[in-house]
Amino acid sequence: MQTRLWKLTLLIVVVALLAACGGQGAQPAPKVTAAPAAATTPAPALTQAPEPTAAPKVEPTQPKPTDTPKPAPTQPPAPSGADGANLIFDAMRAQLAAKSFRMTMNTEDGDKKTTMTIEYVAPDRFHMIQASGMEIILLKDGMYQRSTKDGPWNKLPGSMGSNIVTSILDPKNVEELKNTMSVDKVKFLGPELLDGKLMWVYQYDTTVKVGDTTINSTAKVWIGVLDKLPYRSESESDSFVNKGSRTKTTNVYQYDPNIKIEAPVQ
Repeated sequence: MQTRLWKLTLLIVVVALLAACGGQGAQPAPKVTAAPAAATTPAPALTQAPEPTAAPKVEPTQPKPTDTPKPAPTQPPAPSGADGANLIFDAMRAQLAAKSFRMTMNTEDGDKKTTMTIEYVAPDRFHMIQASGMEIILLKDGMYQRSTKDGPWNKLPGSMGSNIVTSILDPKNVEELKNTMSVDKVKFLGPELLDGKLMWVYQYDTTVKVGDTTINSTAKVWIGVLDKLPYRSESESDSFVNKGSRTKTTNVYQYDPNIKIEAPVQ
């Protein structure tokens, strides 16, 4: 803008000078005695105003998110002592109340190792599968057995199946465990992840008298923090079969709603 005003002012001055010089015609100019020239200081040269510099481009800055991690959800404290023992008993009751589950049991007694899978469907159906291939199905109204995986099924006579089912599901089993457990020795071993699920791990001791034989055992159980169901148990006890030996048992539990157990033959 300043450059344009300067150019317009200079143009007006030039036009005025031309008009002053050419407006008198061709008449000779009168002789004028020139006065001594006065010293004149030259007018300062007109300088073009500098172009305004563009302001630096400032990018808007966004506030950076803080790197402070979100606090992990807190879990309720694990019971211990007598409360821990009650939690173990409640977990066993919850398992008996489950609609279905599968237990894989591995047992070591001296040099003998056995593996068995037991499936349960409420209220009264069991299916036991041994590693050798022998299978037994227990229903409230019957018991079925076959010796090999592909062998024929046989229905066993009598009500033996009903009696076994009743004894397995009897809630008194939990009460009997109470009488064999040393409650003051129940220990909370800490939290642990098992197949992606948070567990509370407990250790406890039991003493069982069978006839004249006393069997001492130490067991560990993994109980789900959210659903309070047992998912794994490990135990080591005096062998009832081999005197002086120890029996180690590991049970893994799966709560599969799709388990079905039907009578294989009529």
